Amino acid sequence: MIRLLLISGGTISLALGIIGIFIPVLPTTPFVLLSAALFVRSSPVLYNRILTGRITSKYMTRTAGRRAGISALIIMWSMILVTLVFAANATWLRILLITVGVTGTVFKLKYFFAKDNNQIIHNR
Repeated sequence: MIRLLLISGGTISLALGIIGIFIPVLPTTPFVLLSAALFVRSSPVLYNRILTGRITSKYMTRTAGRRAGISALIIMWSMILVTLVFAANATWLRILLITVGVTGTVFKLKYFFAKDNNQIIHNR
């Protein structure tokens, strides 16, 4: 039963990732990575197909997670700016939005650098 749920979730996630190739608003890399994570726990055959597939293999590189993080930051800041310009009338709300955005950016950048440091240490 669990295996069937994992395969179903991976298939739905993969479908969303492939749709994201053609629709710029929908992120591709996180959905393909999620599919791979679900398939590695449920079906080695499907996992290998994602790793070696003509469409999905380029999203399984070492830099794919970094590209996903950068696109997440771009989407986050664009939504914060749209909200600041069109919806946030109160000064306290604008300060709160900017604070949340800066905090999210700092944590994301720390994650990028910590991940690179761990890879450097383990490769020595």
